Amino acid sequence: MVTTSSSKLKAQSSKLQAADAAWMARALRLASLSLGMTWPNPGVGCVLVRDGQVIGEGRHRRCGGLHAETDALSRCPDARGATAYVTLAPCTRHGRQPPCVTALIGAGVARVVAAISDPHQDEAGACLTTAGIAYEVGCLGAQARHLHGGFLCRVTRGRPRITGKWATSADGFIAAAPGHRTPISCPDAYALMRRRRRAFDAIVVGAGTAAADNPALTTPRPRWHGDETGPLRVVLARRGVVAAPSLCDGAAPTLVVHGPGAAPPAGVRGLEVGDPHDPVLVAAALGALGLNDLLIEGGAAVHAAWMPLYDRLEIYRGTVVLGGGVPAPPEPAAGWIREGGPELVGSTAIARWTRVA
Repeated sequence: MVTTSSSKLKAQSSKLQAADAAWMARALRLASLSLGMTWPNPGVGCVLVRDGQVIGEGRHRRCGGLHAETDALSRCPDARGATAYVTLAPCTRHGRQPPCVTALIGAGVARVVAAISDPHQDEAGACLTTAGIAYEVGCLGAQARHLHGGFLCRVTRGRPRITGKWATSADGFIAAAPGHRTPISCPDAYALMRRRRRAFDAIVVGAGTAAADNPALTTPRPRWHGDETGPLRVVLARRGVVAAPSLCDGAAPTLVVHGPGAAPPAGVRGLEVGDPHDPVLVAAALGALGLNDLLIEGGAAVHAAWMPLYDRLEIYRGTVVLGGGVPAPPEPAAGWIREGGPELVGSTAIARWTRVA
């Protein structure tokens, strides 16, 4: 009898863990829709489940708006006895919105499962258990740490998570000549890259790339983005000069990081730092603004300077052969791991890397 009871308990526990993972995966998918839209907050997802059925779900859509838990509760007339699956521990402090733990307690949920704790405020467990609500943390934690990595990086290290991105020819060059715009990725990969920008809070280029390419640095706006205009466009320009009309057209917000005594173009926001060519200073300043995730799309000089700070890399390898020009940055070696195998988009192979040391 003891063996049978023990087997039943193990089976029930295994079944509960599998269900928890499935519901948390759904919450993570919801959260992913808010990437690049909520800074300085993380784009959290929440799913409310009772008797094996979803009774409400939500996500944090923009800074100042409802948090994921209250968004989900607003879509559920009665959450008593439910389990709330959240991708980040519920907040416990009153900011632009009331504490989410208060809303969950008031709604009468029976259990809260968080993927990861919030290093910015870690009192959720104490608040919920004191109120008689079961609290667990760790379900799909690795996936949540990756999704919310920008927020976690900023609150623990004082700077955004930084991703470097470049396109390289088949023979290892990023441009045919310095200051020369050279198409490398195929049209399908270029379209994917523009969509990928939506996952970042800001896109960073140097003044030289801005002048040579006149990039718009915009992204297609999906229907669920509402009135959002896309990520912040950041130009590193010591003298404040931006020789790129597309970056001053108002299609998306632009920030010029300039040195002392300089000024940005009229109508463009400026941010003064001691040396705009010092990535450590710039990263700290952008982190102080509340940016969680940066995408660096600079040229060779910018990538060389920022490489020690890169947390992730996205490398687009085309089939074009240039036969010479500006060499691509070196391929990742020790201290990096590849995020799965290369993704083939049209004729372009995309490799993604994460720094581990």
